Amino acid sequence: MTLHRITDVARLTGTNVSTLRLWEQHGLVSPKRSPVGQRVFDQADIEKIRAIQHMRKVEGLNMSAIRKALAEQGFNTAAIAQQSEAQNADSVNDNGLTGLGSRFRLARNKAGMSLRGAAEASGLPVSFISTFERTSQGATVASMQALALCYGTTVTDLSRPSSRGPHRDVVRRGSERSVAGFGKNIRILQLAESLDLLDCQKWVLQPGAESSGFYSHEGEEFIHVLSGTFQISVDDVQHILGPGDSIAFASQRPHSWKAIGDEPTVLVWVNTPKSF
Repeated sequence: MTLHRITDVARLTGTNVSTLRLWEQHGLVSPKRSPVGQRVFDQADIEKIRAIQHMRKVEGLNMSAIRKALAEQGFNTAAIAQQSEAQNADSVNDNGLTGLGSRFRLARNKAGMSLRGAAEASGLPVSFISTFERTSQGATVASMQALALCYGTTVTDLSRPSSRGPHRDVVRRGSERSVAGFGKNIRILQLAESLDLLDCQKWVLQPGAESSGFYSHEGEEFIHVLSGTFQISVDDVQHILGPGDSIAFASQRPHSWKAIGDEPTVLVWVNTPKSF
């Protein structure tokens, strides 16, 4: 049985040593110890770490929820992988996409950037960018925004169907186009299809869904909470918004967010120009 040191595991999984130690403290991983007391991980540990990454980054679960999920599943890595593939397949079928990761790869190539160049420009690990391009999995709102900004495009443009379909001034309830790539805990519906400068979307966030970091971009944005509780930080100032509350700010200001509480959070989110 091959055993790996913690530094090797961090490199293989695209995490970092401090994160792995934090997960150990919270009981998510239990590495073995070498004869000299060093942490060592086997292949099962590595698969578990990858499953935790998926639940953390794609499903937006916090550590307590991840611990519960691992216990309920008896850590069924195969089931997690099948779920990921099913989610990705649904995104392709619903939106006419050939894979969001492949679109980001094409955008990177069009921008003339190597994987290392994209990593340096975005601050994201090369291993993460490569895995996302191959699998369309593991990305967060903040990481996709960072990559799109580096490539001179937007997440909205990269998730647009190959065929836009007929021009629609009116979007009927139930006919909204779903933006792919954010996992089952974040659902984004396009409320306007015929405008060039305004991106109007309905966001449905399950409890715990979050941006997983600050991000910024050009333009201005407006958020109105329809239901649930929404926590948003702008310039490190935190705001808690409930039903009927709104916030507007220049998108260049670093912002991060999270759906808190026990029920889904539903928002109307508007960006201008189309810079998300």
